[in-house]
Amino acid sequence: MEALLVHPPFADPTQPYLSLPTLKGWLRARGLDARVLDLNVEAAHWLFEPEQLDHVGRRLGARFVDLNRTQALSFDQQREYRALVECRPKIEHAIGADPRIPDVFQKREHFYDAAAYALARRKVEGYFEALSAAFWPFRFGFNQCTHNVVPWSFDLLEEYATGAKSPLWGFYDAMFPDMGTFDWSEGKLPPVDLTQVGFVGISIVFPSQIPEALHLARFLKQRAPHVFVMLGGPGIHQVAIHLEESLRLRLLAFADAIGVFEGEKTLETLLPRVASLSATTSPSERFELLRDVPNLMCVDPALESVHVGPRWSLDLREAEPPDYSDLDLDRYWAPSRTLLYAPTRGCYWGKCSFCYYGLAETATAKYREIPPEQAATELGQLSRRYGVKNVYLSCDVLSPVYAVKLAQALIDKGVKLRWSSDLKIEAYFTPERCKLLFDSGLRSAAFGIESGSDRILELMRKGVDRKTLTDVNRAFHDAGVATEWMTFTDHPDEALDEALDTVHWIEEQKDHVDLFIVGKFGLEAGSHIAQEPARYGVRKIYWADGDELRLYALFTHKGGRRGREVDLAIEREIDRVGAEWDLHPYPWAGANSTHHTFLHFLEFGPRVFKTHFQRAHAALRGKLPDPPVAHIEGLREKIRFNPERMAENEQAFFADYLERALYTTVPARGGAKSDVAPLSLADYEAAAGEVRLLYPGLR
Repeated sequence: MEALLVHPPFADPTQPYLSLPTLKGWLRARGLDARVLDLNVEAAHWLFEPEQLDHVGRRLGARFVDLNRTQALSFDQQREYRALVECRPKIEHAIGADPRIPDVFQKREHFYDAAAYALARRKVEGYFEALSAAFWPFRFGFNQCTHNVVPWSFDLLEEYATGAKSPLWGFYDAMFPDMGTFDWSEGKLPPVDLTQVGFVGISIVFPSQIPEALHLARFLKQRAPHVFVMLGGPGIHQVAIHLEESLRLRLLAFADAIGVFEGEKTLETLLPRVASLSATTSPSERFELLRDVPNLMCVDPALESVHVGPRWSLDLREAEPPDYSDLDLDRYWAPSRTLLYAPTRGCYWGKCSFCYYGLAETATAKYREIPPEQAATELGQLSRRYGVKNVYLSCDVLSPVYAVKLAQALIDKGVKLRWSSDLKIEAYFTPERCKLLFDSGLRSAAFGIESGSDRILELMRKGVDRKTLTDVNRAFHDAGVATEWMTFTDHPDEALDEALDTVHWIEEQKDHVDLFIVGKFGLEAGSHIAQEPARYGVRKIYWADGDELRLYALFTHKGGRRGREVDLAIEREIDRVGAEWDLHPYPWAGANSTHHTFLHFLEFGPRVFKTHFQRAHAALRGKLPDPPVAHIEGLREKIRFNPERMAENEQAFFADYLERALYTTVPARGGAKSDVAPLSLADYEAAAGEVRLLYPGLR
């Protein structure tokens, strides 16, 4: 029986992800195998097929007609109606796009044309807005799958997993057809014949993949009950490892097991037992086959409790190179190939106050390295095998000493690559060493700069000061390496002037900063702040009532919280300073550490986001031309309700509702001891139900 390893939607479709090829490489070296399926990139192509664009347009138009011809709209119907009105031209732009949107990103002549790229990006974003309106109340994007107001509860995930509100049910039905009714008359083989599959592992790297991963798991268990379905990856690990017992059991209701921490030994142990697992229906016998599998979380049926197998971590000296042989590297939304490679795991520093990353319980995993000579050899082999010259070193961070040793090994072995990675700035990176890194092929580096305030940097436990950050960044830039700054505001105890210091420092260093992001602090469950809140002035950590995945921690601080006017002042400064660059969100060119960004650095140099795209101002920010008529009912029908009135109602509602829902707490339901924020679906629906109906009329 075949084993499948699946990368699910919604995530970046511009490059292959590393985790599953890494697992495949480990398995094949031990006489086992599994087929890697990138359903994320396939779903991206499927969503932009003409038939699917037309389907979304018809669904959107039909829903608009329904609401437009009703006698009055409730508050949530008003929000939906306004979204439909705004998205009618956007879906027509996607339907009428010429050239086709994926072609713009896959063909060099379009990709490097600033106007063509910008227009295609805007049409993708508009299409996802239309998709969200058509599948209301959920919101979709290449890094987004959420409810448009409330966080994911298990009740909401169960509803979503039925497929009625997912835009991808038809995609899964085509990828995993019912073999009892499959039409063989066209002479085509099914993409996947589930009757020949015994195991499916679904790797969840990002939170945006969780809803579709659970939907897919439920779909597979219904279509092929014999298949052992397992979830894994850092995106689900960080959820499962911190959930209380009752919620872990609800999560495990979607699959047979969950892999936590690293997965090499888990699969090596589990896959030979799949036939035995399929041969028995006894819960106790199945559990005995799973009990000793390393890093495997499953249900003990006798105790009705969650069991986790023995802990195991990989010695990276025993690592195998990733195996990308199952993937069509020309299928991704980019004009040239790239590969990801991880020469290290974990973080050598591991002290930052805010960080919780990867396969760990707190902070980051233990730092480990593949010997630099071995890594350089493997990179050369991967380059030759797959015809790739561009590589992203996908790891938490490279230690400075290791980065320099790897660079020297690449030079010594004659490996010709252009590479990028994330680095922590240290004084060790002298101008001479930065030049060595450039000579080895380093063309861009993303730095965790974090803050322009030395006091906040010390509070963050960064181990570096502003002067060192400034000097070393300049050394990289002067060596020819494009520099990307990652910063954020709102760390606990940060004052307004300290937040503005960060923004103004970027402006001061603008000739040496090629790209940047100023994010906003979010409290992670496994961070040092969460472990020792009092040290940072955090008084209380709590969750939204509906956030049963525990993705978004809320907290109160001894200094209170900033008002909206303060937030707006910071945002205005970020916008003012950022206007000199062409900045965009993930996964586009203009976002830190993306494939598209790296390709533009290679083609046009480090200053590309202050020069190349600025020449296409109309395409970037101007009004899109009127779209061609799609001839779909409802897309051109005259509106009967006033969208401006709806926008006013929505703004007034959320100004009041979110203030109460996020910044007040109530006792948790079911007798739990902790307080929660009243931001559940039931809370929202109760508040929305109090808003007056809106009647037809454009005044």
